[in-house]
Amino acid sequence: MTLPLPDVASLRPRQQMAMECARCARYLGASGRVLGDVRHLGLLFRLWVCAPNCQAVGSTVPNA
Repeated sequence: MTLPLPDVASLRPRQQMAMECARCARYLGASGRVLGDVRHLGLLFRLWVCAPNCQAVGSTVPNA
C-alpha cells in the first residue's frame, strides 16, 4: 500500500524545495529519493523523501 502524497501547502519551504524530507523533515543531502510530483497553485513540485519507508513523525512545523 502506498501512502498519499503530502499536501504541498502544509510543508515547510525547505521540504517544498527538496532540501528536507517531505514526510519527516530530515535533511536529505545526496541520499534522497523521489516520492512523486504534485501541482500546487499551478506550479509543479517534485517531493523527495529520505528513505522509501520513511514515515511522518508528528507535525513537520517546528516548535516556536
